[in-house]
Amino acid sequence: MGLPDFSFADFGQALIRLLPTGPIWSRDPGGMPAALSSIWGKTFARNSSRAANLLKDSFPATTEELLPEWQQTLNLPDPVAPSDQTLEQQQAQVVARLTGTGGCSVQYLENYAKTLGYSVVVTPCSAFYFGMDFGSSFGGEGWNFDYTVTVDDAAANDHSVLEYELRRLSQAGTNLFFTYTG
Repeated sequence: MGLPDFSFADFGQALIRLLPTGPIWSRDPGGMPAALSSIWGKTFARNSSRAANLLKDSFPATTEELLPEWQQTLNLPDPVAPSDQTLEQQQAQVVARLTGTGGCSVQYLENYAKTLGYSVVVTPCSAFYFGMDFGSSFGGEGWNFDYTVTVDDAAANDHSVLEYELRRLSQAGTNLFFTYTG
């Protein structure tokens, strides 16, 4: 559903139709009430347009004019965010911060990255234990706190926001290692 869009002529005609009946309330296009309604109609149309824009800006996924207020509320942009972020990337980061309910599960981190616009697979590492498949990576107990994040994107692209956000959300004492497949 689109935003309401009324012209000044629409408002002018509505004002004319709302006038009381009688000889002093002329509906003549050259009369004083018609001239006043066209002037007031322009004001009403401008206010209607701004109100419709406010509806669009009240949602972080579609905001443009109020994006700085959304970012200030959420302590964004991050210190590592590049200065050339697109409007869509900034909106996605605001949405991710607002909808992020907290958590540190693998599924949560993958879903959070998807909200930022990335397709990732988070793989937890584990220490070597008796009964593991032959050829598995051999590591000590420290590996129990490490995760490999495989990002389906080119390594040459800037992923500083993704890495910062996922590290911010991960459990204390864990390490995230990022690999890129693109």
